[in-house]
Amino acid sequence: MPDYKQIQDIARSSLMADFFAVRIDEEGLFDDMKAMFAAMKLPTPLPALDRIKVIAANATDANTFIDGIKDGDLFTPMRDLLMKVNIG
Repeated sequence: MPDYKQIQDIARSSLMADFFAVRIDEEGLFDDMKAMFAAMKLPTPLPALDRIKVIAANATDANTFIDGIKDGDLFTPMRDLLMKVNIG
């Protein structure tokens, strides 16, 4: 079972993109995070989420993912999304 709550906790405590990537990698949560983004659906389309989904789908590991996020200046929107998504 994916541990989305742990991913949210890591996002909440990560002030820097590289720290987030290291923690996701250390905890073995990269595949869960990719699945989390793939499953996200918002009531209002959000272009940043679409870009994040593409980066996640094409990333082979947490470092590749975070490099794409940094290149697109998407760390803050990604972090905000992860912290706000409701996990039941």
